[in-house]
Amino acid sequence: MSGVIVTLWVIAAIDALVQRSVPALRGLAVIVLTGGTAIALSGLPEVLWPTLDVARMLIIKSSMGSLGGALAMTYLGIWVGGASKDPLVQWTLTFSTALLTLGGIGLAVAAIWYGETARITLLTSAALGNGLCAIAAGIVAMRSATLGDKLARWMVVASLFLAGMVAGMYSKALAIDSMGVWGWMTAAASTVAYFLIVIGLTIVRNREMRRISRLARGATEVDRDVEMPLGPRLLPQVEDALWRSARVGRECVVAAVSISNLYAMSEDAGVGVDGEILGVLAARIRRVVGFRNVVGLYHPRCFVLVVSAVQDRKRSELLATRLLLSLRKPVKVGPSDDSHFFSPGIGIGVVTVNGATDTALAAINQAEQLALEAGHLPAGVLTRAYQGVPSDPTNG
Repeated sequence: MSGVIVTLWVIAAIDALVQRSVPALRGLAVIVLTGGTAIALSGLPEVLWPTLDVARMLIIKSSMGSLGGALAMTYLGIWVGGASKDPLVQWTLTFSTALLTLGGIGLAVAAIWYGETARITLLTSAALGNGLCAIAAGIVAMRSATLGDKLARWMVVASLFLAGMVAGMYSKALAIDSMGVWGWMTAAASTVAYFLIVIGLTIVRNREMRRISRLARGATEVDRDVEMPLGPRLLPQVEDALWRSARVGRECVVAAVSISNLYAMSEDAGVGVDGEILGVLAARIRRVVGFRNVVGLYHPRCFVLVVSAVQDRKRSELLATRLLLSLRKPVKVGPSDDSHFFSPGIGIGVVTVNGATDTALAAINQAEQLALEAGHLPAGVLTRAYQGVPSDPTNG
């Protein structure tokens, strides 16, 4: 277990040196703190270096896990991208991070003050604090998965392994011998599985974020495809988002983005330029709404996006404003030696849905109609509450 953790330290350190970015340094800090705690609790340092100061090791074992957990929760909030959008996620992250930080500092002070006389109390308190971290991480990941982030399902699995790691490592530190060899093996395997899953998920999410960021800037000419549902395949995902919002008793935002002049550059920039434009705009939309919300292309001139479980209507207004600012920026199209700049004619229609709709298609159509009207207005945005399925006059 320690060998795997040390190997991951080396990989993370090399990545931090190559990337020279805050996310890389943050990832290195998380692995060093949490992995170092696991190694310290395993008792390996005392075996390799019998002259280690027992009092200092107790400070590390008591406090470093909680401080590492606080940093890991902060990192998880960035990873799910939902801390500022969902009240439950925000509250869970804020409360658990503050409690773990204060707890880690308090345990360090107590370990310095009381020393070995309070060893059992200190380690038990640290175990409870890190158990809280595992529970909070599971809640955040499960909530994000419920709201549409498919990758968060694997983070739920990682949280279960984290719980196994906390239980096993602190049992080892407390010299609970009832677990036996198989218990220690399970704890070590849980620790390795936790780190491997979290690092794998981080790599996948960071790679997708970098790709979308490059696409949004129009910085790549090779691959401008953003994975999203098209046409009829969009409807089931919109229905799922509406259902998720209705289940938790929150409003859902269905928005349409109309591009009135999509084909205006075809003559100057050549055939297929509209595909490049759509790729860049799709990436910009995805960057604004995040990974857990629905983004699709209803038809070539109309994107549809759905933000589920919105608590505050001001957030939907802020969303529309951010979308408008991002999408109205010029798009560079064509080869580098003969490039053109396209200024999108954007109209955004926002429909707020309270409860389940009669049909997702009706909400989409109402949002699209608002977007078409908004395209002719200086503000570029129209917002309205969902009005239900229009009645058919031929049926009386």
